[in-house]
Amino acid sequence: MTNKEKKKGYWKINWGRQGRVTFAYIIVFLVYYGIIVNLFMFDEGNDWFSFEIVPGSRPPVTAIPETVKSMIFWTYEFFLPSFMLPCLLLFFICFWLTYKEDIAHYGIRASLWLVPFIIFEGLFFYLIMFGFSLEPFVLQFVSIKGYINLFILFGINICGALSGMYFKNYIKNQRKI
Repeated sequence: MTNKEKKKGYWKINWGRQGRVTFAYIIVFLVYYGIIVNLFMFDEGNDWFSFEIVPGSRPPVTAIPETVKSMIFWTYEFFLPSFMLPCLLLFFICFWLTYKEDIAHYGIRASLWLVPFIIFEGLFFYLIMFGFSLEPFVLQFVSIKGYINLFILFGINICGALSGMYFKNYIKNQRKI
């Protein structure tokens, strides 16, 4: 083989730390609201809520109840009916992010950045489903329920991250013995 020829074979990308964080954010993006929406976006007849405009309504409105619109921003109200699945997902994602890091502070920081990510994800989904409006900002930042949601999300993420850090320290201490 000459110097100009290269060995051909498979290629590998070592994502490392950034890959774990990106993978965790993608899981939260796809699954967190997916659990909530798949459980609660149905009407009494088990049909999806229609985003079409109700005929003859002035001004034009959709047939979606206000509780569905607020569900995007007050997700804590749907934790118990969804068997705590979104809560457990966030907890274990934050646990995993911190447990896999060599320096626990990086995992805690990545876990805390999940909360603004979830809030902006809710704004993004609201924009797609209902169009641009100031209502999401009112629901999230003017209402007391929006702040309760923020505190609960930060609490879940901090608990998951600290649990991952303490569990990793426990495992390290057990290996030393």
